[in-house]
Amino acid sequence: MRRSVLFSGMVCLLFLSGCLGSVLNENIETVLNVGLSNERITIETIYEQGELASSSIETIDFDFSGSTSVESILTFGLVTDDGRSFSIDATEETTISLDFDHHGMYDIELYAIDSKGNNLTSSKTIIVEQIVRWTEEGTGNPQSLFFDANPGNDGTPPSYLILNSTVSNPSPIIEFNGRDVDVEWAVINVDDQCMGNREVVENGGSVTWNTLHFAPVDMHEIEMTIHEGQDDLNIEHVVALRYTE
Repeated sequence: MRRSVLFSGMVCLLFLSGCLGSVLNENIETVLNVGLSNERITIETIYEQGELASSSIETIDFDFSGSTSVESILTFGLVTDDGRSFSIDATEETTISLDFDHHGMYDIELYAIDSKGNNLTSSKTIIVEQIVRWTEEGTGNPQSLFFDANPGNDGTPPSYLILNSTVSNPSPIIEFNGRDVDVEWAVINVDDQCMGNREVVENGGSVTWNTLHFAPVDMHEIEMTIHEGQDDLNIEHVVALRYTE
């Protein structure tokens, strides 16, 4: 009686709750299982009185400790689409930490190499969004806020930006000196002005302008112009650069 035995190799890469699934190579089973500390993060840039005060860096940890193999795994590593690559000795370490200081939708290739030379790979997308906060107080000549809408990996631009801008016209201590102020917003990109608004801010009052702009690219400027009135104003801009998958 003849009996035939079929040997087959099957590769199955599954993403489950931010982890990678099992890889089967002939009779040697290797499981590439990577846990992520986060898949979507937000960095923040803060300007005070028109000067850069702080700019955050956020970190994502890639934990390879759940990976197993009948053969020993020698190397864990990752490669990013902004040109960075990292590898570690799998017999000594199991975590790779990756820093982000600019917004973008980053594609990360993850891999493990075992003692048989098998190189098992998969990929994951990390989303980094950015908030820019700008404040000026007591100004009669507002400065412009500049921000870069280009992603850190020169890839897909943000899906949209949200601008929340508030101009306050506080009443002076000597009340007879207060007046209304006519102000204008202009959001300017490489193609000239893309958004704008004009309001009269009453003495002792404030005005907030909320707006949204899709698929912003390149440098942007938020310019404030005072047309009438000489009161000192308080200005707060909050720009959010958002991504959707």
